[in-house]
Amino acid sequence: MTEKQIQGLMQNLDNDLLAKEFDELMSDMEIDQDSITKKAYTKLNKERNRMKRKRIFPLVAASIIAVIGITNVYAAEISDFVKSFFNQKAIYSTVTEGSAFYLESPLQLDKESKLESVIFTKDTLDMNLTLPMTEDKLPDITVTTTDGTIYKPGGYGGDNACLCLSFWNEKEQDYVFSPTKEFKLTIGEKSYDIRLSEGVPVVGKDEIKPAEETNIEWVNIGYKKTDQGVQILTSFTDKDLKLVNIGEPAHKKVERMFKNEEKGSISSGSSSMTNPLLGYDNEKNTYTYNKVKNAVGRPITQFESQVPAGKEIELKIPSLVVGYEKDFGSFAVAIPEVNEEKRIDREIDLKLQKIVLQSIKRTSPTTAELKFALNTGDAAEVAVREANLYSKAVQSGESLWQDNVCTMQITFDEKLKNAEFNVGWPRFVVNGNWTLVIK
Repeated sequence: MTEKQIQGLMQNLDNDLLAKEFDELMSDMEIDQDSITKKAYTKLNKERNRMKRKRIFPLVAASIIAVIGITNVYAAEISDFVKSFFNQKAIYSTVTEGSAFYLESPLQLDKESKLESVIFTKDTLDMNLTLPMTEDKLPDITVTTTDGTIYKPGGYGGDNACLCLSFWNEKEQDYVFSPTKEFKLTIGEKSYDIRLSEGVPVVGKDEIKPAEETNIEWVNIGYKKTDQGVQILTSFTDKDLKLVNIGEPAHKKVERMFKNEEKGSISSGSSSMTNPLLGYDNEKNTYTYNKVKNAVGRPITQFESQVPAGKEIELKIPSLVVGYEKDFGSFAVAIPEVNEEKRIDREIDLKLQKIVLQSIKRTSPTTAELKFALNTGDAAEVAVREANLYSKAVQSGESLWQDNVCTMQITFDEKLKNAEFNVGWPRFVVNGNWTLVIK
């Protein structure tokens, strides 16, 4: 860790609490703490009369660098763990990478319309909007940033007047965003100038406490305490990998479908909802940690529990649901004759795991069944939960993902001879059995 980075971490420390923070930082080191502390403060006291009080920080940071340098192993652990969270920012109930902006408090647009929340990052532009709708039809809604980029709803849901909107780049027709603090929101014929706040970096004066070690080196997990529980932080060596959910999936099997229509394609899939986390005190009492209520943002990383004050808790995280938001290529399938089954054995590498398209059997003039073997790679701790299998050549597809098998039913025109499928956006369950010791 560089001196500049450590100074940044300490900018928010109160000078009167400096000694306490310094002692806490040193407490886990197997070195002569008293001697190091004494030397550091001896040097500090010599300089005190020649500088303003606020200039104490650089000297202490330099002292910490010297101490950390005593043990290369310890320095590497601290550097690798803390640096892995440097680019993350907390917004509402979630954490995101890179530039991130949000609406700090709800904004009344007019007498009946209210902007409840906004999340604007490089990966997403979402908003919750209270809006009266006289018809079952979404009004014309546009977000225009200062550089002229236009975003329009790519999907929406909600109940009654409360809408949850996800936007996309109208011109490029993708979900790539250039987040900004300001934009113009247009609803019908009315326009509003919206100003956002920047997300709070997770690396700050509050310590990120790491989970107990596991044999999964490409995942870092830590936590920060909140008023009612914890915010769980994750980072991955692979920057393309994203957290989907924390905990064990509530549903073991996943059903996905797509259907090609004249106006485009529609698709759906099973929920990635996870079970609550469980924590245990020294007397083996059990405490349930649930995701915070009325959470905004995804994935939800804040959990709360009714734990008595002063209890030390071992919070168990059995697994994570993670995924990639990109395609992994395509494969072509020749449609066999009715009741004929063709062996294929085509391996598909999804990076964290592999699957194999084993066979296709034509079950009627217009239907066929594809069978996939899942989890054929070497990563025993990773299981494929689902992936997007799509073909514009067929009419529809329904897939069932369970354990180590995926079965896909497709319908098509009777004259179809070949179909090409795209494979992408896979999700995985990573079984790490992490433990957070919450004090």
